[in-house]
Amino acid sequence: MNGSLEARELFHLQEAMRRRLTRRTFLRAAGVGAAGISMSSLLAACGGGGGTGGTPEGLFDGPVEGEIDFANWPIYIDKAHDPDTGERYSPSLRMFEKETGVEVNYKEVIQENASFFGKLQPQLQAGQSTDWDIIVITNGWEFAALVKNGWVYELDPSKRPYFKKHATAWAADPPYDPGARHSMVYQSGLTAIGLNHDLVEAEITTLDDLANPSKLPPDSVGMLKADMADFVMINLGIDPITSGPKEWQKAADWLLMQRETGVVRQYYEQNYADDLTAGNLAATMAWSGDVLYYSIWDDYPNLEFIVPEGGAYFWTDNMMIPAQAEHPVSALMLMDFFYKPEVATMVQEWVLYMSPCDATRQRIRDDAAAAEDKGWKGYANNLYRTAENEFLFPSEELLARTSFGRQLETDEEKEEWDSIFGPIAAS
Repeated sequence: MNGSLEARELFHLQEAMRRRLTRRTFLRAAGVGAAGISMSSLLAACGGGGGTGGTPEGLFDGPVEGEIDFANWPIYIDKAHDPDTGERYSPSLRMFEKETGVEVNYKEVIQENASFFGKLQPQLQAGQSTDWDIIVITNGWEFAALVKNGWVYELDPSKRPYFKKHATAWAADPPYDPGARHSMVYQSGLTAIGLNHDLVEAEITTLDDLANPSKLPPDSVGMLKADMADFVMINLGIDPITSGPKEWQKAADWLLMQRETGVVRQYYEQNYADDLTAGNLAATMAWSGDVLYYSIWDDYPNLEFIVPEGGAYFWTDNMMIPAQAEHPVSALMLMDFFYKPEVATMVQEWVLYMSPCDATRQRIRDDAAAAEDKGWKGYANNLYRTAENEFLFPSEELLARTSFGRQLETDEEKEEWDSIFGPIAAS
């Protein structure tokens, strides 16, 4: 048995079996939209003033000291209650503080990429500190702007030993940041199909099934605004990463065809899970962690996460160090600490997304066996199901059926993308 279970067993007895929000379903409760700032205001700055001149030489050779100010998304780290003080804390962060003597000021302040970026942009353009040492940004438009503007530091590969030893192949060399030069994956997930078997008798195995009124009732399909273009392209056999306007139009044509069938209930931002669990959606585009949580840890055995024959959209949330961060050495040490297998296991068991550390699966199995020995049969069963879930531990075959999305690099690209896909979801 590994030590992580003993450190958290009281908390898990109280918390693991009760309903809790996942990282992404929290956003619907917060009422967060996908608007934020315009793409033109984001990428127009690329190559412009306010840059930091790159990463100072020897930046990461200094001492480990100070406090780390860490900005992350809500409900996205392991949690526990201190039985003596009643304080709610993260066991993984407490472990880091004990081992290093560095305090972590962890804040759940990111509720949407564009709006969070919009708050940082004025300081970044002015070459000022953002007051954050670590930020977590999804691969995409804001990520590209941070890198292209020199608004995040390039990381020293010699200062991340756990990452070097344990990073999965897809985390060690992501296509949007080759060699992980500017970022380290925090967690990842898939966008595919969430299915409610209570409402669907026919098999749903392809993209076209989501536009088939003989298989799905009217107004019973959910589509995700942010992900639908990439997801449809993947399932049409188009590589989103290298796609252009002609391919975008093919995806738009399919989406328009789907809309005409009458099966689409809504084009969602984050709140699709409400309708899915309420029985209003027979099938929906969905984020893996949401459906896995409801089907494994909550009372929704009727829900299933399915990757259609054409494949799934693969996204990552990435830790980055903003330029002018006050404690970059300590920040990089903490980022690497999340690749320590016992720490990565703590986080993955709580958030139920894909860990970028390749050594968590056996540890979750060990936790399950230990829970079984203690007589916690329900909890042990859920941990076993977590450890054996193919969407948390994808095979090479499954990964080969996934793709990252299109990384829009210029204002012109974004404007054309919006002109093609925007009217579909707006109507």
